[in-house]
Amino acid sequence: MSISFKLRSHLKNNSFEEGQLLKDHLENVTKIALETNELHGIKGLDDVIRIICMTHDFGKASNYFQDYLRGKEYSKYKNHGEISAYLAYYLLPEEWKLIGYMCVRKHHGNLEPGIEMFSCDEKDIVEIAKSIEINKDEVERIYNCDLTDFFQKIKTESFLNEPRSLYRKVKSKGMDLSSILYLQYLWSLLLTADKTQLIRGTSYQNYTNLNEKQVKNYKEQIRNQFLTNNPLVKNTRLFQIKNLIYDEVISNISKLDLDKDHFLSINVPTGTGKTLAVFGASFHLAERLIEKGIKPSIIYCLPYTSIIDQNHAVLTDLLEFNDIEPTSDYLLKQHYLTEISYFNSQENKEYLNYDARFCVENWQSTIITTTFIQLFNTIYKTGINDIGHRFHKLAGSIIILDEIQEIPPKYHKVIEATFKILGEQFNTYFITVTATKPLFLIGKELVTSNKQYFTELNRIKIENYSDKCISLSEFSSIVKEDIIKNPNKSFLIVLNTIKSALEVYNSLADLDREVIYLSTEILPIVRLQLIKYTREHKDNKFVLVSTQLIEAGVDIDFDIVYRDFAPIASINQTAGRANRNSLRDMGVVKLFRICRDNGKEYSNIYPNELIDITKKILNNKNCIYENELYAINNEFFNLVNERKSDDESNDILANLTRLNFKYARELFKLIEPELYKEDIIVDYDEKVMEAISTIKNKNASYLDIYNSWIRLNNYKVSVPKDDLSKIQYDVVMDGVKLVSRVYYDEKTGIRRL
Repeated sequence: MSISFKLRSHLKNNSFEEGQLLKDHLENVTKIALETNELHGIKGLDDVIRIICMTHDFGKASNYFQDYLRGKEYSKYKNHGEISAYLAYYLLPEEWKLIGYMCVRKHHGNLEPGIEMFSCDEKDIVEIAKSIEINKDEVERIYNCDLTDFFQKIKTESFLNEPRSLYRKVKSKGMDLSSILYLQYLWSLLLTADKTQLIRGTSYQNYTNLNEKQVKNYKEQIRNQFLTNNPLVKNTRLFQIKNLIYDEVISNISKLDLDKDHFLSINVPTGTGKTLAVFGASFHLAERLIEKGIKPSIIYCLPYTSIIDQNHAVLTDLLEFNDIEPTSDYLLKQHYLTEISYFNSQENKEYLNYDARFCVENWQSTIITTTFIQLFNTIYKTGINDIGHRFHKLAGSIIILDEIQEIPPKYHKVIEATFKILGEQFNTYFITVTATKPLFLIGKELVTSNKQYFTELNRIKIENYSDKCISLSEFSSIVKEDIIKNPNKSFLIVLNTIKSALEVYNSLADLDREVIYLSTEILPIVRLQLIKYTREHKDNKFVLVSTQLIEAGVDIDFDIVYRDFAPIASINQTAGRANRNSLRDMGVVKLFRICRDNGKEYSNIYPNELIDITKKILNNKNCIYENELYAINNEFFNLVNERKSDDESNDILANLTRLNFKYARELFKLIEPELYKEDIIVDYDEKVMEAISTIKNKNASYLDIYNSWIRLNNYKVSVPKDDLSKIQYDVVMDGVKLVSRVYYDEKTGIRRL
């Protein structure tokens, strides 16, 4: 008997008759998920993916849901997640039953395993099942199988209790980490396919035209431009080392065993071309993976937004140099200061509103530049729908972790455990990049001659004056005298707190020099402008006073650097801002230990054990040359590794495997919340009020409102709550404190009156 399909999954133009057939939706979601999985090169999951995706909206086959779509009276029996999860459970093999149940049960909302997720109102389920059974002929045509046994079982208490019993059993002994990652992967595939099917109708496919020659040609152009401006550089050892490093990286990528070598490292001195070397490495690795049948994403992760913008600009320039238009579906930047916009060049289509936001946050692009926070949220904010939907992008991808030393040691164990599984079972490849390599994610070093390069270069010396603690006023006097004596030298002064940086800046205000101040109380939009200015006007010989936000990754170069005491890795990173390009006499880094009036050191913002280890290593070392830093850095991280605690990592792993996702999420915090501070928005320019007006406008589009909130982030700073009494503000919207420009100083940021 031939029947036509009538059941709908969604309306179109508010019309039931024009709506999408349930059969078409389920089949298209399944097709997108399978194609996406194939993109990542994951084998052996097709049947599981097919069942999960085909069953996720099974409950929509009830007449209650069909009536709901027709606009008839609301009924609680329209709910479809629970009974759909039971069908997934029924059809899946034993080892996938619990995972499949959870994926389908929570394909809307967050995934929070608990007794309530595995409980149901038996009478409601039976009533919904009876309603679906009325449409049994069409349903069995959709699933191409006889569901008589399922409709009988779904009415029995014993079957309805099975998922709950299995959950209790698994929770009591724990689910292994590998299974947790498969749960996240399959849930992510379902969420991505479900939303993508409605937004674009087809799966996103990575571009496969990446090749290392694109980077090499771009590198040659940069090299030639640099030589034109600095012809004497050609004969310097630094210039030669940059080329040797790049060639060695590419050569070693060619020799990789792709089945074994999932962890790679580029550990070379600052200023030796790490960025272009890792671009070349990732593009060449992508070529090799494409030959293997994997179409990889390149996910470039950095600790700070300021260097992401710098990095993204280089990638944009690289692609354009090779006649590739860097549209959103090819190159994407995602962090909290980036407005949402998504253009798909393959379709020649601009996506708007929620569709655009989803494509961006789902990382539907071939090259993604983002923060450590976004990467680790994707993994460890387990169960959050708005984040978890992109987890699948980690599979079959090349993940670059630049400035890896910024990851707190307390999370090393859980990250290594997770990444090992991603590498071995999900075709993920990791490239760590740093000048100060911790004993973390140890893999194949792509620059096997790196020790030689570290010991050959001698661009700087660190003068160590930290044997005694001095006051901030003493420090300021020393710095000021040095600046006066050296009018033709540029200076960088890095302090550990906003208060100490501001005090030193104020002490230098009367100098006949251009003095610039940077801290997190400078608006983000102004901060980026200042960093760009310092980079583009390096010949101005100015003085920059900054907190440690300047120390990692920012491509700036100074003659003399002053640094308040900090862990070795931070000192080393700051030293990388001195004589970076080896174009002048030896750069000088002067290290001091500064104390507050109460005798406490400003360095107490860092973990005590890191400061203690640094003091031990630097004791009696009055002068350290760059060629000694490799050994000192290794000594530091060996001691850190001996003393570090795995307690946080163990707690996260325990909560993940016990399915306590909420607690696991709360434990993983790359940036500890500053509970004593509160955010304020500064009415700095006309864009602030324009954004607020748009947010308040009930007729504004979703995307305009969303991007207006993002725009306000550029004008947001955090200040101690105790200082709010000294800053007049208006509460213009829930949670938004707006401060007049009167309370913002162009040079020093937030002003207290």
